[in-house]
Amino acid sequence: MTDYLRAVIETQLIGAFRVAITMPLEHVLDRIKTYKQSRLGITYLQSFREIKGCRGYLGLYDGFYPSFLRNMFKQYYRWPMMIFIPSFLKEHIDNSSLNKILTGISIGLFESCLITPFERLKTLKMTTMSTGFGYLKYITLDSIYVGFRIQTTRQVVSWTNYLYWDHKLRYALKGDPSQKLSLVNGLIASFISSVLNIMAVHPIDTLKTLVQMESNQGYRKIPLWQAFQLVFQQHGLSGLYAGWQARIIAYFCQAALTTPTIDYLERNYGIAKRNDK
Repeated sequence: MTDYLRAVIETQLIGAFRVAITMPLEHVLDRIKTYKQSRLGITYLQSFREIKGCRGYLGLYDGFYPSFLRNMFKQYYRWPMMIFIPSFLKEHIDNSSLNKILTGISIGLFESCLITPFERLKTLKMTTMSTGFGYLKYITLDSIYVGFRIQTTRQVVSWTNYLYWDHKLRYALKGDPSQKLSLVNGLIASFISSVLNIMAVHPIDTLKTLVQMESNQGYRKIPLWQAFQLVFQQHGLSGLYAGWQARIIAYFCQAALTTPTIDYLERNYGIAKRNDK
């Protein structure tokens, strides 16, 4: 029990440290990406000028409070879940790939219930250009979970895709599960997993922004596949992947810290340690 408690505390501290280090850059990139998704067809320069013109340079940090709270809140459960769920499943499922997929589905479903309100607030703030907390006027008990279904889809796809490829890449690059992942191999695994995740998740993320913003209520009334078709017909792949460049930079920053951290935790508390027994 002492080892498990230590692991939980250690994972949460590592997660909080990652947020504190990467959040200032991640948020600016997420801000521009989200605004570009809400205004399909405009360039990054236009996005920056419109944000700066309405809100000044502080506008780049619109939505920082809900985003920061969301990210800090996630650290209390996602790291322990990333380590302990695969460790538990290993006792019943010998297939590591299936193990990671089931872990991703579990985290995605659980996380969506908790973070959808934060995502809704963040998207509202980033797309309404309201000052202060004026965006809260759009929030009611009925609307706080707007976009829950597409948020759930996004989280499940993101988690299963990342955990599957992260595991495959790390163990292929280092060979021995108990071996420490080198810096170069860690960067390689982070970059490849980032690219693969963006390819799978970004179109869903674009649709999530369109559903959760206040001025596009039509997207809430149609199924996901119809929304996908509508954006593709009107804007093509560039519409579905609007803002992908900013997102991949932010995702690589996250993965560059997450990948070696998962590797360390697995070797000390998770699957790799159990494989040695």
